[in-house]
Parts: sequence; structure tokens; C-alpha cells
Amino acid sequence: MVVRQQGITVVGGGGGALGSAVVSRLAASGRRVVVPTRHPGRSPAVPGVTAIECDLDDLESVTRLCTAVEAMGRWDGLVSASGGYAGGKAHEVDDATIEDQIAANLLGPWRLVRAGAASMVAAGAGGRIVIVASRAAVDVARSQAAYQVSKAAVLRLAQVMALELQGHAISVNAVLPGTLDTPANRESMPKANRSSWVSTDSVAAIIEWLLSDAAGVVTGAAIPAG
Repeated sequence: MVVRQQGITVVGGGGGALGSAVVSRLAASGRRVVVPTRHPGRSPAVPGVTAIECDLDDLESVTRLCTAVEAMGRWDGLVSASGGYAGGKAHEVDDATIEDQIAANLLGPWRLVRAGAASMVAAGAGGRIVIVASRAAVDVARSQAAYQVSKAAVLRLAQVMALELQGHAISVNAVLPGTLDTPANRESMPKANRSSWVSTDSVAAIIEWLLSDAAGVVTGAAIPAG
């Protein structure tokens, strides 16, 4: 196994419940972490973590992020943990909701992952990419059509990129969490049975391992969590 010199890991969605758990674990292990955010001034100061202004809905903004990361050093790891949720049945959901879910769960992550992958290929030193999808990408359920379709699409993106990048020593894997135990989910589902909910830290631990050299032979996987 070839051990790569550690570079910079970018965590998209690093301000969210899962993303912040990932950032905390990576920073605690000594990694240099960059968090793209629309509001860098609001991000707490954490040793080893740099917040850079970026809007994943804006291609030029993502391009500027890539330039800034490359100026700091080699883009070595990437976690795409951004996204959103909206319910609605397939025959009832409106166009605005569909477009919002596709933008949040597919297009934004795709822009970030595309930029990171291109940077890693150009550097020629390999890398690790982890895309957070959802159990909803493979488990069919009612009343969340746009969310399921968008998460299924980003899962397929991970699988396609894994195939395309395998000759560049870049692994691409997807993590499929079930319902995360977060304050927002507890508030929105106060009567739900939380026994099967999964902690953000346990999912973050899986992501941290997929970013490691130990997981270098794993690519194209869709790992369920919870």
C-alpha cells in the first residue's frame, strides 16, 4: 500500500449536522480541512479548519473555491455532505420543489465533486472522494419522490465517477445514512421511534475511514449506515 502525503480535505456541507461532525473528526485527527460556506464570517474558529466563501449553486463561486484550495496545497480529500429534504408524492409535487431538490442534492454536489476530481487528476497524486447520499436512494418510500430521485441520482454519480477515476488512484464511495439523530429531525418528528436513528458521529467515522489510506482499495461502494 502506497501512503500518500496528506493534503487538504474539503467538506461540502460542513456547517450542517453531519458535515460538522465530519469536520470535527478530521480536524481532531490533524487534517487540514476547508469548509465551503456562504457565510464564512459565521463559522467558528477551529484549529486546522479554514472557511472559504462559496455558493455551490454558482459555478464561478465553485471555481474560485478550487483556485483558493489549490493555492493552499494539494486537494487530497473531498466529502460532499450538502443537501436538503422536501416531501411530496410524485403525482402531486410541484416543479419548484423538484428543481430545489435536484439543485440541493445533485447539482451542487456535482459541481463540487467535479472541481475536486479535476484538481486531483491534475495533481496526479490520487485522492479520496466520499459522497453522502441516503438510504432513500435505494429504499423506495411514499411521499418523498423528489428527494428520493435526487439522492438516487447522486448515488449513481458516485458509482460512475468511481469507474472513471479508478486509473488515477482516486477512490469514490457513497455513504447511505438512514434517519440521522439530529436536533432538526427530533423537532420535526417528535413522536417518531428513534431506536433505529443513526448518530452523526457514527456516520462521520465511516467517512473518516473512507478518506484514509487503509480504505484505498475500496471504490464504487454504497455503504448503508442505519
